[in-house]
Amino acid sequence: MITMTGGWGAVERWRGGWVAGLAARLVVGGVVVAALPGRTVPLAAQEPERVPTIPAGVPAVFLPVQSSQPTAGGAWLGGVASERAVVDLLNAELGFALGEEEGAASWALPDKVEKRLARNPTLKVDARHLSYHGLLRKPEAHAQIYEPLHTQLRQIAALFDARIVILPMVVWYRPATPEEEAAAVKAGLENPGLGRAVLLAAVIDVRRSAVLWHGTIEGARGEPTSRAILTTLGLRTAAQLAPS
Repeated sequence: MITMTGGWGAVERWRGGWVAGLAARLVVGGVVVAALPGRTVPLAAQEPERVPTIPAGVPAVFLPVQSSQPTAGGAWLGGVASERAVVDLLNAELGFALGEEEGAASWALPDKVEKRLARNPTLKVDARHLSYHGLLRKPEAHAQIYEPLHTQLRQIAALFDARIVILPMVVWYRPATPEEEAAAVKAGLENPGLGRAVLLAAVIDVRRSAVLWHGTIEGARGEPTSRAILTTLGLRTAAQLAPS
């Protein structure tokens, strides 16, 4: 659950653009995580989380998706053959969806971020392989971003004169809960056990080294191997973070 005091309307003028002055104004609910062999990954939000809307005109950097997890049966989301293919597919869906939102007109999207970094090799930052693992768990209130992630994000943001960075960390498939399955049966929907693609992300103020929001966004219900579940996830992410 997000508690907001002051909200996104509390913004300040900075270098001709808007900068959110709200790092201490968001208190975000937790994310349930579980240890799997070799890594810790999020499984589900404790409760539906309200996603903050970044005000139109605020320069922001939307980074590439960092990783994906296969389904319990070992399949990759979208019916592709590898984790990299899932990430590429979701990055493409996010780029298209955000490109259609006027609210993201001043944002640097994943493709642009990678091209800009390629022209600045001395930074030695790979936008697809950032040190994000420490953010899989919700950080403590007022905790600052750890190194080397803070330096990585600050260097990328500086290329676009931005202060706000959106870091999509991992996407996975969440099966339907018993309550959702019962509701689908009652509504007469086919395949009531269908789940959703879920994206764990963080909105970060790199100047203050602060996490403004940490939570999940879900797409529409669908088959895990269908591309449509990633398409709807991209559309909902764009609509919630940067509505026109």
